[in-house]
Amino acid sequence: MYLTGFLHRQMLFEITNRWLSGRLRQDDPLVITKIITYDSFTAWELLVAYMDRLLASLSGLPVRRKALTDKKQLKDFICNSMATSSDRVRTMIGKYRKMPEFYYVDSPFSGYVYFTESNSIIGISRFKRVKRIAEKASRYASIYLHDLVKQQGREILEKKTGKQVDENTLIPFEVLMTAEEQVMRRIKQQGLRLPLQQMAIKDVLGMKIIDTGYRESLLESAIMAYPGASILEKERHTGNYNAVHYVVELKADMDYILRRFNESSKYIDCSARGLPKKGMQKDFRKFLETGVETLQIDLIFTTYEELVESEIGRSMHETRIFQQRRQQAYFGNLPVNVEYIIEYLLAVALSPTTSLDDIPIKIWGRYLPDSLSYRIRKLYNMPEYALIAI
Repeated sequence: MYLTGFLHRQMLFEITNRWLSGRLRQDDPLVITKIITYDSFTAWELLVAYMDRLLASLSGLPVRRKALTDKKQLKDFICNSMATSSDRVRTMIGKYRKMPEFYYVDSPFSGYVYFTESNSIIGISRFKRVKRIAEKASRYASIYLHDLVKQQGREILEKKTGKQVDENTLIPFEVLMTAEEQVMRRIKQQGLRLPLQQMAIKDVLGMKIIDTGYRESLLESAIMAYPGASILEKERHTGNYNAVHYVVELKADMDYILRRFNESSKYIDCSARGLPKKGMQKDFRKFLETGVETLQIDLIFTTYEELVESEIGRSMHETRIFQQRRQQAYFGNLPVNVEYIIEYLLAVALSPTTSLDDIPIKIWGRYLPDSLSYRIRKLYNMPEYALIAI
């Protein structure tokens, strides 16, 4: 799990590798909590400040923003901000208003919608949810581990048959079972080191800029006009989903972040995550100094029509998530265990628990969903769901 929107991404990546190897350091829970708590604050403050300045520069008009906590609020705002009279958009919005529940409106959302005085939507910012981070990280790791299992399976089959086995050979189920067990044993004995680039999640911080007549050249000039900002990647999407995708690197203004934290700390209660409230400002400053100076933002430049398509039309984001989940044909217990371990790691960071005796879920074990939910409840000292008490 390498989150490019965090200043301590390398530190979190190292901890993830250790936990997938079943190796716990005494200070891991506390360090994880600080990374998730402090880096999330830093990333969000920088994103909001950057978005405010970028939209003001592009529009030349007063920009307003509204906090949103679920997708219904976002989808309703988009539909009420109709910026075109095309038949396609009117049809999509009409269908949505007749049965909004069909459009995943109960999905949580953390971000802002940006609009003008005339209520026209011009942008969206969001912070990726913990569950989605865990799913994406586990999917990336599972692809890598799946390849290891298949390679091990080919080696077993070659020894068994005495024939060369290529990548297109169908490996029998029982051979894959043996291969997975051997990979699990190897990880238990030698540990696991995931490839960093393959584990990079670049969209923890997300922005959408709605094209109201800007040219790409104007947007790119505005992006780089911000001190310390640069464009790392640019990709054009066409077909079912039409937009220009950028990865923007932003240098953190440490003085601004420290000032914002000092202003906000009286409203922030980190004790719910096991961090002491006394001396929090000093602790934040000291921790900030141990991270890198840049983070990355995922930026989408699109039109209002394509925005509507992405929320209630042909390229609906939630539908794409379901398709990704269905396409995960990775074999065996390994992908399940990876997802459980990463989700548990993130749950530790959000819980009041800052010390552990052991990592309760091992990549070489076998678990049911109850195991994960039980362990997460224990982090919060919540009772087990049972009909009797023993």
